Amino acid sequence: MITSLLLALVFMQAPITSASDISGLLEKKGPRAKEVITRPTISRVSELPRLPVSLRQYEFLIDHPRLSMVLAHIYDPSLDLYKIEIRPNGLIHVDDPAGLAGDMELVNSIPGRRVYFISGHFDILKMRFNGRMVMNMSYSGRPSESPASVDSTTTCYIKVDSAFVGFFAKLMAFLFPKKVDERIGRFATAVRKVAIAVHDDPAGAYGKLAASGEAGPGELQEFSGMFLKKL
Repeated sequence: MITSLLLALVFMQAPITSASDISGLLEKKGPRAKEVITRPTISRVSELPRLPVSLRQYEFLIDHPRLSMVLAHIYDPSLDLYKIEIRPNGLIHVDDPAGLAGDMELVNSIPGRRVYFISGHFDILKMRFNGRMVMNMSYSGRPSESPASVDSTTTCYIKVDSAFVGFFAKLMAFLFPKKVDERIGRFATAVRKVAIAVHDDPAGAYGKLAASGEAGPGELQEFSGMFLKKL
């Protein structure tokens, strides 16, 4: 097992989320979620200041993850090949052929806050990390500024359940945070590109969505209602 001492030396920790931030999480997920928050293997904070969208538009992008991922791949082809499926039970299934898959459950949704509990796996060097993640998204607008903009902060706590010993423990302690940071960096870049695109050229974004063939009529209508006054 990767020891707590090794992890403390190698992994950079984010501040522990306060009880008010995760209201509803422990009630729904209990000890499995509490362990992720209080004893994470790795935690990271990603900040995206001054995204050029309104609060309503940002919440639309958050709450339509499949549509937003299509846009992300359109405007940033270097992004990992995530596929999003909204399942009948409400879970958001994420799958990347490169070796990452998991199910996201929205456990708390209030204005300015989204909290997700995620379980899945991450493959590195043909070795599989099974684990859990709590993702806490907080965001707020800048009402005194024109045009509208949003500041967003996402805190991720990841708990790895896989067991490694000796050399493999040290190798994974070195590789795992780097791989996580690389994915977070690419995703943050794609989020900013999408926000800029829907702000600067919403009609162009609509056209690209329609041409992609990956957005259904209902999704296109919702996008139009949010970002376009008229087509």
